[in-house]
Amino acid sequence: MRDIPSVPESSISEALAARLPAPVAAPWTTSGSGLMWIARAAPGASANHQAGLPYDRALPLTIAAFLRYDEGPVGAYDELLAMPDVVFGDRRLSLHVPFIAVDSEASIAGGRGNWALPKTLASFEWEQRDGLVHRIKAEGEGWSTEARVLWSGPRVPLWLRARQRQVRADGSVIAVPLRSRGVGRLARVDVHTEGPTLPGWLPSGVRFGVAIEHAVHRILPAIEEPRR
Repeated sequence: MRDIPSVPESSISEALAARLPAPVAAPWTTSGSGLMWIARAAPGASANHQAGLPYDRALPLTIAAFLRYDEGPVGAYDELLAMPDVVFGDRRLSLHVPFIAVDSEASIAGGRGNWALPKTLASFEWEQRDGLVHRIKAEGEGWSTEARVLWSGPRVPLWLRARQRQVRADGSVIAVPLRSRGVGRLARVDVHTEGPTLPGWLPSGVRFGVAIEHAVHRILPAIEEPRR
């Protein structure tokens, strides 16, 4: 569990790893609200991929999201995830997550055990106004990320059908099919990050985003890729 490659902010202690429960097996279906934002990737963002991730090139688009799951196989929990860019390999675009934090030990176990997602433990502050997210802050050991909605506008449908690629502790690469659908509102988001690496590839600033009113997410069992 501890040896899954990640950025420093996503590491877990030996004590935490020792007390994690057995992973709840995939697939998982969850639902809830959240806030996501995108930005042009900072120079060198690709250096923060999980070690050993094979890819041909990267699309310089950083994606991050706060998600609040109201229900799912391990119950309700909050989550922050971030992707330095979108990778291109084997003639396909793929998502890739080297940093992800939650406030649920069962979610940490499931993420690391099922999909090589380097989940770590964090505390969350979540504020809403008129039924829509307004401000969220996640804080872990030596890092923090805060996002505040400056403006929200028209409602838009949300839909995702994608592949995510992750690296296991033994260096093998897996592909994870993802499915999401929901509704949200276009938004401007003020982001602030602190930590050893986050300010360099998930920098502070005003970003374009979507305030998610409600969405259903499905993450399927991992598929092992052939070694290159």
